[in-house]
Amino acid sequence: MDKQDIIEELRLQNPWWSTEKISLPDHIIIRDLTEKINNELTENKVTCITGLRRVGKTTLLKLTIKELLQHKEAKRLCYFSFDLSEDITPRELIKIYSEEILKEAYSNYKQTVFFFFDEIQKVKNWGNQIKSLQDRELNIKFIITGSSSLNLTKGAGESLAGRVFFHRLQPFCFREYLQYNKIKTPNISLKDIRYVEDASSYRIQFNEYMQNGGLPELYDGFSNEHLKQMLDLVFFRDIVDMFIVKKTDVLKGLFHHITQNSGQLINYSNLADTLNTQYRTIKDYVSYLQDSFLVMKSTPFEKNYLKTLRKNPKMYVSDHAYMRLWNAKEGLKAQTIAFNHLKRLETPYFLKHPEIDIILPKRKLAFEIKYTDNPSKKDAQNLTKAPNDYTLYLITKDIYDEFEIQGRTVYLLPLWLLMLAV
Repeated sequence: MDKQDIIEELRLQNPWWSTEKISLPDHIIIRDLTEKINNELTENKVTCITGLRRVGKTTLLKLTIKELLQHKEAKRLCYFSFDLSEDITPRELIKIYSEEILKEAYSNYKQTVFFFFDEIQKVKNWGNQIKSLQDRELNIKFIITGSSSLNLTKGAGESLAGRVFFHRLQPFCFREYLQYNKIKTPNISLKDIRYVEDASSYRIQFNEYMQNGGLPELYDGFSNEHLKQMLDLVFFRDIVDMFIVKKTDVLKGLFHHITQNSGQLINYSNLADTLNTQYRTIKDYVSYLQDSFLVMKSTPFEKNYLKTLRKNPKMYVSDHAYMRLWNAKEGLKAQTIAFNHLKRLETPYFLKHPEIDIILPKRKLAFEIKYTDNPSKKDAQNLTKAPNDYTLYLITKDIYDEFEIQGRTVYLLPLWLLMLAV
C-alpha cells in the first residue's frame, strides 16, 4: 500500500473521525474483561488481548473506543486491523497517521493517543517496533489483539518483558449467552449452588447454547457452512501463514479427530499411524492448534511435574460449536462445556487412577460428568477416591440430588445449573 492508500484505509477504519459514530453488532454484551481493560488505559503498558478468531476481540476494542469517545477527542483514537494489511508496519502507520491525520509529530504528542491494533501478530517484529516507542515514554497507549498465543507472547516476551498486560478472551460462557439474549442470570456461585426458580427456562436456553456454542457471530442464522468458513480462516490465514505446515490435510484431520473425541486421551503414536504421518508432525501440529486457541490440553494431576509430561493428555476443543461439524457424542460435548467453563476459575486437570474427569486442585473440587437423567452410585464411585478435603460433584442432565457413598457426600448437579454458578 502506498501512502495515500494507507490514509484512505485509516479513514475507512475510523469512521468516528468524521461522523462520531462507531459500528457495532446489533446485540452486544459487556464482557468480563471490559472493566480490566478500562482500568489499564492510564497505565504505561501495552494491553494485549488474545483469543480464538471470531470470539469478539474486535468488538471489545470498539466498545472501548465507544467509551473513550465520551471524553476523548475522536482523532486521538486510532484503530487499524492488520489482518489483510500485514505489509504495513506499526511505525509506518503511526508516522502517516500523525503527519496526515492528527498533524502532530508523535514525538511531541500533547495529549495521549490510543492505538488499537487488531491482529497484530500478522506483522513481523511487531514487538520491537512497539518497544522502540514505549521506551521513549511518549503520550501513546497501545491496545493490541491477536489470534496466535505463541507469536504474541514471543514478540512481547523478547521485546516488551514486563511491559504488557495479557488477557485471554474466551468464547461466550452460558451466563454471557443468557445476557446476549437479555435473560437475567441468578446470583449463585460454586460456593452457593442452589436450585433456582424458573429452571425450565434455563434448561431451554442451555439446550440452545449446547447446540449453538459460544461464538456470537454464529447466533444469527447458524450454519455449518459458516462455521467451516471460520475454521478455514484459522487454518489458512493463521496457522499455515505463521508455521511450516506441509500437510494441511493432516492438520485438518487432526482437528477433526480432537473435536469428535473432545475430552478423551490423545495418543500421538496412534494418531501418527491413523493419519499416515510422523510422530513429530502430530506433536507439532497439536501445538499449532493450541497456539491458535482451537484446542486446549488437560494433563493428569501429579505431584511430580515430570511424570505429568510423560503421560498422554486429554485434548479439548475450545468451543463446542465445532463439535456439530462431526456429530460428536452428547456426553463428550457436555464434558467439553464443563471443562471450558471451569478453566475460567483455574487450570483444570484430570485424575487417571482412579479416573476422574476434571479436578480443580487449588479449590479442591472434583467433577465427574455423566450427562444422563439416570445416574447411579456406581457412576460416582471414583469420585470418593479423591482426597478427603475435596468437594465432589456428579454432573447430570437434569438431576439435582446427593448421594452418600462410603461416608462421603456426592452432590448431583444438572450441567446447566453448574454453568450458571461459574
